Amino acid sequence: MNKMRLLPMTALLSASLMTGCASKVANWEHINIEATKDAAMADESAAKTIQRAQIRIAFGKTEELAYFAPRHLQLAEEQLLKARDMHTSGDPDGEVKPVAMTAQKTLEAGINTKKIVIRTLRKSLKHKEKLEEIKADKYFPEQYAANSARIIELIDLIEDGKIGEAEVGQKELLPLMHKNEVDTIEFIQLQPIKDKLAAIDADGGSSVAPASWATAQKALKKAIIFISRTPRDKAKIRQLTHDASRAADHARVITDFSNEILDASSDDVENIALRVERWLYRVNVALKQEDIRHRPFSEQAAQLATEVESLMRKTR
Repeated sequence: MNKMRLLPMTALLSASLMTGCASKVANWEHINIEATKDAAMADESAAKTIQRAQIRIAFGKTEELAYFAPRHLQLAEEQLLKARDMHTSGDPDGEVKPVAMTAQKTLEAGINTKKIVIRTLRKSLKHKEKLEEIKADKYFPEQYAANSARIIELIDLIEDGKIGEAEVGQKELLPLMHKNEVDTIEFIQLQPIKDKLAAIDADGGSSVAPASWATAQKALKKAIIFISRTPRDKAKIRQLTHDASRAADHARVITDFSNEILDASSDDVENIALRVERWLYRVNVALKQEDIRHRPFSEQAAQLATEVESLMRKTR
């Protein structure tokens, strides 16, 4: 599993340290009882038990318990600090060892809690990785932060031993994470097209080129609906985005030309018609055909299409 982002939890831990001891975790009494038993059976000095606790806590940090079992990690650190203070003060080994052993046992419980967290919250943790991959935290930071904070709340429930509540919470969270993903993919893929269509509409495209405008809107809506259902089908989204972009570009061309015609004075109208004629004539010259400019534009286009088709057949 990729490394999770720890800033929200780090801030939470810092606040906890400032306000006092961490709240207890599930089976805290059992952890203390087992630690007392093991300390009594361990044939080692208090200093050695403290050293072992230090090593275990260092390992716990590499296992990202600050994210996956933060209260366990903090409790273990508090017990280790207490054991060190007692040892420095000259307290008997028999009193110091159970405290240092409690630090070890708490850390080990944290490692086990991490396994439970990953197993219980597998879907939401994987979805969080996906959101980070597509940079949802950049495009929709508030949504991403809220979803991430909810995962931390679910982890807190698991540290309390409330697995069932965490599972229910995850079911409620996953649709919100899906929306965060959909919003991000839609923004990345379709926002440029939305902006383009907004500019076209500002130029009167919906009224002067209604058919082309409607086609572009339909293509955009089709892409939006597909992304909302299947945001990870990159190939299909790429195709639908391409189609919507082309439709928007077409709407822009037709809007601009329609506006030019509508805004033209009586003297400019003939120039527009002659410009269209020149476009067709350039193709006619390229095909080395006789001059057919005396014919209607529709007939010229049909004749040119016939000549192009004939040429294509000859080159095959």
